[in-house]
Amino acid sequence: MRNLKVKFSDGVVRSVPFVEPMRPKATEEIPEGDWIAEEKYDGSLTLMYLGDGAVAYVNRKGRNKTLIYPELVLLPKKYRGRRLTIIQGEVYAFDGRPEHFEQFLRRDLLQDEQEAKERSKQIPLYFGAYDILMSKGEWVTDKPILERKKILSRELPRTKHIKLISSSRNLKSTTSELEREHAEGVVYKKLPDGYESGDTSQWKKLKFRKEADVVVTGYNKGTGRRSKIGALRVGVYKNGKVVEVANVGTGFTDEELTDIKRRLDKGEKVYGKVEYQKVGSQGRLRAPAWKGRRTDITVKETHL
Repeated sequence: MRNLKVKFSDGVVRSVPFVEPMRPKATEEIPEGDWIAEEKYDGSLTLMYLGDGAVAYVNRKGRNKTLIYPELVLLPKKYRGRRLTIIQGEVYAFDGRPEHFEQFLRRDLLQDEQEAKERSKQIPLYFGAYDILMSKGEWVTDKPILERKKILSRELPRTKHIKLISSSRNLKSTTSELEREHAEGVVYKKLPDGYESGDTSQWKKLKFRKEADVVVTGYNKGTGRRSKIGALRVGVYKNGKVVEVANVGTGFTDEELTDIKRRLDKGEKVYGKVEYQKVGSQGRLRAPAWKGRRTDITVKETHL
């Protein structure tokens, strides 16, 4: 844990504790035993800080995103004067489904406050809360997850754009329903364990669509309208080095390609998310498609 200097929605800079958020490990099957299930949204893991009637949003890398989330800063009056509360959730666009991840990135990558306000009319963002770390100045990470969820339900400010993510103890029916609805996936959380910072086997995620975080290693020239870039070469970190896993030629706009080429030509590292059908026998991705650029990962965090 470390302290961050964070500018809140009221313009005041406050020193707040930053804990690496708890994250699920991947699974291919529904776990056995005592667990709960929740929908996995396709957005950005985010910590909400509430204090003195103001709010701040910090992503999992400790970057303050408050200014570009204008629709998430309006709080009910009853939250004025309250001591610090820290809530974990996901910021997403529209309904948080995979087909809207590209729109989310168009908002999340903005840096200008005024542009974010204008874009919020076309691409609204939401904060879906699912856990709480601190309540009114007191840590609650040692409490069982169901008790934390009761505290969360009491402490979460409900607005049009701030929602509580529901959970179920019927894992199979919840999984089947979410898959039918074309959700990104489902997260299983073990009972009655407490909060464990970082990647943990106490939480497991099952994705209905296969995705990978990648680093762009270069590009191939194309023809016609796409003469500058025909496909992006992408790779993942494996055994101490980056290994190329695909040539990605679909899923991006001309504007995105121009931006990516500009960054690559300047020698910048470019990271992104791709969707694919499966991994072939040679370790190459089949039917890969670009889902959007990422700014919150490093080379060592790229993986299949």
